[in-house]
Amino acid sequence: MGVGMGMDSEQAEVTAEKEKGFLTKLIAVSVGHFFNDFYMNLVPPILFIFVSAMGLSLSQQAFIAFVITSSGSFAQPFIGYIVDKRGKPWLLTLSLVWIAAWMSISGIITNYYLLVLIVGVGALASALYHPLGSAMAVKLAKNSRGRSLSVFMTIGGFAASVAPVVTIPIVERFGLTALVFFVIPGLVTALFMHAAQIHKVALLPERTEKGKQNEKLNRKSVLWLSFLVFISSSRVLVRGFLITFGVQIMMLGKWDVKIAGAVLSGYLFANSFGTIVGGIANDAIGSKRALILFNGLTVLCMLAIVMTTGYTMLAGFVLMGIALGGSNTANIVMAHELLPRNINMATGLIMGMSGGLGGLLMLLFGKLSDLQGLMAGSLYLMVPILLTVLSTLMLPEKNNLVSS
Repeated sequence: MGVGMGMDSEQAEVTAEKEKGFLTKLIAVSVGHFFNDFYMNLVPPILFIFVSAMGLSLSQQAFIAFVITSSGSFAQPFIGYIVDKRGKPWLLTLSLVWIAAWMSISGIITNYYLLVLIVGVGALASALYHPLGSAMAVKLAKNSRGRSLSVFMTIGGFAASVAPVVTIPIVERFGLTALVFFVIPGLVTALFMHAAQIHKVALLPERTEKGKQNEKLNRKSVLWLSFLVFISSSRVLVRGFLITFGVQIMMLGKWDVKIAGAVLSGYLFANSFGTIVGGIANDAIGSKRALILFNGLTVLCMLAIVMTTGYTMLAGFVLMGIALGGSNTANIVMAHELLPRNINMATGLIMGMSGGLGGLLMLLFGKLSDLQGLMAGSLYLMVPILLTVLSTLMLPEKNNLVSS
């Protein structure tokens, strides 16, 4: 009995050590995600400083922002497909070094066309990091894919709000050339990722008979995958619309600009918090039910925003952050189930292609708001939101997802 207990104790220690190693790798990949998104948001907030240095017009500034977004989003499914076939885990560390280097030297560029090239080439690393990083987070998750994936996405999600706060005051004081020093945190994080040995994580699943069957059936799942892309694109549209026009919407509701700004910050924080909640819900009740729950909450929140003007409007904004973040994880998990042998491409479609499509839809709804008023444009958002709920209800359950 003593020997058996000793063996059990030794096995428990080995298991605990493995779990500690998995956690360290997950943290390393997630911190890398944070800095990847930080570099993606490094240049757009300080384009007004490039104006005085290079004489950029508004259209030139908009084009630079578009190049960064499109290079980092539309390319994701294609790069993800290549990664599924030939990708290696060490590419994750290389992609962080790549984006850190290219974005950091943007401050010493004095030619507009060269600047466009620099940021466009640099942003390609983001198209690699998102699908490969999320696939690694899932691989490290064991039986809690939703929670692991939500940790990866939540930590990265904070970068968008941190980048302007850090970058603007530094560049205003020391000039654009100070951007060169921003390469340092990227290199340090890359060393941490290497030390955590993420390059040793085996990404490709074993090819089983079931896996072969799913691979053949994936072609029949294009319809469901398109539904998931639409759901994700609608989420990007609503999130971007409220970030861009949220303060103005609350001011139309007679709220003070300071209160509106504080509520918008709460909305952004709630969006990251909602990603964690969504990951837990995905593991607890399943992906489809989680999507129904959070997309249904989106309807209620949008009604509160456009149909009320008091505290209900403010509550609608904050809860909307949770609703939009909550559906994120389930969306990706279902895409992985549809493309089990191409999970990097699946992630690229949900996180990348949907981001680009959502941005294009944002242009349309911005134009509608310009023509018919901001509140009317906000009300029109109910159309894609309701279609999102309908699409979610039509999705089959997990067991029938591929074969339906």
